[in-house]
Amino acid sequence: MMWQNKRVLLFLVLVAALAIGLPAGAQDEPVTPSIEVADQLVLDGTVTIARAFSDGPGFIVIHADGGGGTPGPVIGYRSINAGESRAVQVSINAAQATPTLFAMLHADTGEVGVYEFGAVSVDGNVVTPAFAVNVIHAEDQFVENNQVTIASVTAQQAGWLVIHADNNGSPGPVLGQTQVPAGTTANVVVELSGEATGVLWPMLHVDTGEAGVYEFGTVEGADGPVRVDGRVAVTPFWTVPHMRVSDQLVLGGDSMEAVMEPGLVAASVLSEGPGWLVVHADGGGSPGPVLGQTALAPGLNRDVVVALDPGGVTPVLWPMLHVDTGEVGVYEFGAVEGADGPVRVNDNVVTFPIQAAPSLTMQDQTLEEGILRIDAALIDAHGWIAVHSSQDGSPGPVIATYPLTAGLSRGIQIALDPAQAGQQVFPMLHYDTGEAGVYEFGTVEGADGPVRVGGNVVVGPVNLTGAEGEPVTEGEAPPEHEMGVALDGNALINERCTVCHTRDRIDQAQKTPEQWAATVDRMIGYGARLSPEERQAVLDYLSSR
Repeated sequence: MMWQNKRVLLFLVLVAALAIGLPAGAQDEPVTPSIEVADQLVLDGTVTIARAFSDGPGFIVIHADGGGGTPGPVIGYRSINAGESRAVQVSINAAQATPTLFAMLHADTGEVGVYEFGAVSVDGNVVTPAFAVNVIHAEDQFVENNQVTIASVTAQQAGWLVIHADNNGSPGPVLGQTQVPAGTTANVVVELSGEATGVLWPMLHVDTGEAGVYEFGTVEGADGPVRVDGRVAVTPFWTVPHMRVSDQLVLGGDSMEAVMEPGLVAASVLSEGPGWLVVHADGGGSPGPVLGQTALAPGLNRDVVVALDPGGVTPVLWPMLHVDTGEVGVYEFGAVEGADGPVRVNDNVVTFPIQAAPSLTMQDQTLEEGILRIDAALIDAHGWIAVHSSQDGSPGPVIATYPLTAGLSRGIQIALDPAQAGQQVFPMLHYDTGEAGVYEFGTVEGADGPVRVGGNVVVGPVNLTGAEGEPVTEGEAPPEHEMGVALDGNALINERCTVCHTRDRIDQAQKTPEQWAATVDRMIGYGARLSPEERQAVLDYLSSR
């Protein structure tokens, strides 16, 4: 697929600004080892631990339910640093998930960084809170015989697995559904009644109306989507050639030991026939020289490893899907005319960039409720994000710090004082090299220095437009509805309201304005995306027909 640049990643060289490193204040840490975790949806093979505190280096270990409400088999773990860790994503084996999982805190008392068991107890009790999950584990696949198979579903209660077509990157019309019991079910087969799109959306629903009859959209209040903390239980999978490759550490920071045999790992690759996963260096924002390739079998290939030329690895890499049309098993693209060309879907080459070195991925934003949001951080050891205020367009004093676990962290939220943040901040990546779990850069000589890649500090400006307490700046356009531009209720219905209904059903319904208001509000409660102004435009259209 063609890559769309929706993210900001910057490496800047700092000079005098690096001397300003004092943290804004002491960290608010628990006083005893603990784990905080909430009930959640598991849609990408990871669970999120809201907060953990460990006396020393340790692990968060996820256990399935072993029966009787006690921890059973280990289905995932991740190392953590001493002190506080926040929003830690732990990969799990979703096929082994149970409706109740246990997050257990372990001490790292053996070989550092290697999980060898050692549970932490407080007052004689193991630190292992339970939490409830709903899980959809969907793998990419080609549609055969108008059927798709979802690898596993874990549900808190009996309900429905509903398959939606794609509608511009969101769930569209329903193509089929099947019942699922409470608990974990493997290989859930769903018959499709219409033509599959290149992306499909399995969604978990409850069965609250007539048992065994799917009534969502036909019986008021029946069989709605499963929601946890405002999120709907839905996730995409692809029915066309596709790669699942996450940001990952292939190239380390300048102060770390070089990787002698670097490789890239794709979680899965869906190939129509024999093919190749080819990894390119970055060529200035587009694929550059080939660093390595590995052969693919037809269908779904899992855990695909590509060995790379260590001399050519760049901080950004471009995995690309190719066919194998020449001599089978011999990569000939560029050497034999017409052989082994790139795969195209909708006329776009299947490729995109990934971060392959320590990095921050972030965007300009509004500082809502004093929270700075960073899309992702990638670091090759435990460390920190230090958020600097802006001084004349360069990093100034540190106004907040955030502990990072080694590896990839997503969905980071950092509390800031809007008055200190102003209109621009500079998040910066640091290692934790002094006292573990204590940010000491600027107070302890040589401790917790910035992360550098290729001689450049990993840092970037984030502009805070329209932040709390700030007026809209001159020249900044207000939203369209504030400018008097009429919203098209008919178009909004086509875009937002056919996710779970056909347009015919909406057009044939006859209701009073009050009834339409009740219906639209109920659909918003189920997850329909309508702002207050869009809601009114939809109601005006429906009531005037």
